Amino acid sequence: MLDSITCSGFTYHSYQVHAMVERRLNRNIIVSQPIRIYKHVSIEESLNWMSALNSIDRQWDNVAQYSVSIPDVNIPFGATFPVKLQVAPLSKGIKLQALTIDVVEQHELKISAPAGYSAQYNVHFLSSKQKHVIFSERYNLDDCMASESEGSDLEWCTTKTISLPQHLEACTQDVCLNTISIKHQVAFTIELLGVGEGLSMIKGTIPFNIYMSPHIINEHGTVRCVHIDRFHDDYVPPPPLYSKHQNDLLLPVAEGSLNTGTLQINCQQHLNNAFVNPIQLDCAPSYESVIRI
Repeated sequence: MLDSITCSGFTYHSYQVHAMVERRLNRNIIVSQPIRIYKHVSIEESLNWMSALNSIDRQWDNVAQYSVSIPDVNIPFGATFPVKLQVAPLSKGIKLQALTIDVVEQHELKISAPAGYSAQYNVHFLSSKQKHVIFSERYNLDDCMASESEGSDLEWCTTKTISLPQHLEACTQDVCLNTISIKHQVAFTIELLGVGEGLSMIKGTIPFNIYMSPHIINEHGTVRCVHIDRFHDDYVPPPPLYSKHQNDLLLPVAEGSLNTGTLQINCQQHLNNAFVNPIQLDCAPSYESVIRI
């Protein structure tokens, strides 16, 4: 069973529930109600799950070094997520003018040609490609750029937020079928001044996957907004609780007397062996135990 595939101006695959009340003397009453069906998405089982890079780090014509990244290439439907941009001009005369961020949805259809059309023109398939923007923001230099360090204009860094549409009719999830292919990408344009004459632009795209999840759809069919606040590289896990601590490991020492000579010989023997099995290492004694020499 296919998922419901509908978006603004397009209905590729939809479902309806029909009910009929039969009456003897009057006409039957027939009513219908549209419903949406989505499969449960699993990271391990999804065939459309992307593993592409979530960042671009390049140099443009020896003019500027730029880096654009998003937290992940798999984003839930209707979520908001940050976009990080860094620009390092390779010349002092280059100035940053503006930044434009778009989210583009691409539709590609492929259907079998009618028999008469195929026989006349020798064409077996008909294809159609369309794209439209579901998110667009333009930021001027004064509104979005902050120098990496105060008093320096050699590098700019900013983080902006992309808000995907939360209406089910505004966009759709990524689809990869034989007849229908729907993809999404983050498109950015960096406008620079001081490169030759006029305005120069650096353009690029980062493909990503929009997926439907039962955790983002409420009971009444509305979309629950999911906020992705940080990048994976920026996350620093907290230290473990004291009750979860682990004892330090020591090199094994021969049972018996703990004199300095014996300890030195045993340590030297184990240190000379490059492949020490950590499982064989003894744990440090507990604080409650007292060792008398």
